[in-house]
Amino acid sequence: MVKRDALALASRRFMGLYLPRGRDLGPIIVVWIISILILVFETDLGTSLLFFGMFVIMLYVATERTSWIVFGLLMSAAGAVGVASFEPHIQTRVQAWLDPMREFELSRAGVQDGVVHSEQAMQALWAFGSGGTMGTGWGQGNSDLIGFAANSDFILATFGEEIGLAGVMALILLYGLIVERGVRTALAARDPFGKLLAIGLSGAFALQVFVVAGGVMGLIPLTGMTMPFLAYGGSSVIANWALVGILLRISDTARRPAPAPAANPDAEMTQVVRP
Repeated sequence: MVKRDALALASRRFMGLYLPRGRDLGPIIVVWIISILILVFETDLGTSLLFFGMFVIMLYVATERTSWIVFGLLMSAAGAVGVASFEPHIQTRVQAWLDPMREFELSRAGVQDGVVHSEQAMQALWAFGSGGTMGTGWGQGNSDLIGFAANSDFILATFGEEIGLAGVMALILLYGLIVERGVRTALAARDPFGKLLAIGLSGAFALQVFVVAGGVMGLIPLTGMTMPFLAYGGSSVIANWALVGILLRISDTARRPAPAPAANPDAEMTQVVRP
């Protein structure tokens, strides 16, 4: 909030983009390095993407400069490609995303080539397909075929099979309403800090839903994050309820009547009373 004017105004225009100064790139480089360390040492693609993505969203909202989005995408791509070149866990997830059927066949065949082959990505796609439009009904799916992740990473596939396409669309619509209300809260907030905090929390929630749903549906490589309010995991539920609670607090403050200006006793004493 304090540095937003410097980040937005102190820049050079090049090919339609406002390029930030070299010293202004320091914060985004630091957060990028932290996200890469999380990816290397924790092999957690989802958390790494969430932290860095949320930081880039905050920079874009604060400065209204598209160049931050471009820098963020380029740095994310460079970091992901660099880590995937030597990290087997990331390579496994990329291979399962590119050719899930091949990974399924290799896993069932028990191929021992030094790489862990997973059949969960293909089982998740089959779960969505078998659910159809209206689903198989509560408890009538075969989520046990996905394995232990049916209640955590792949719980959206379990829902997709049992409540179908219509149910998944309604579920994503509910997530969209939470994000929309968060953005409305940011627009209604009076102070700049409240605006940035609300939009940052809303962006983090939207990013979490996107990377989980996209990974399970095969749009992007699976990240290993939990679906908000659905997946098994106490810390995730507490964190997301805290997020909603903070948004409610900001919304309540923004919609209260503005306080009346305090009376100035000096002005009252100098008033002239005329008959």
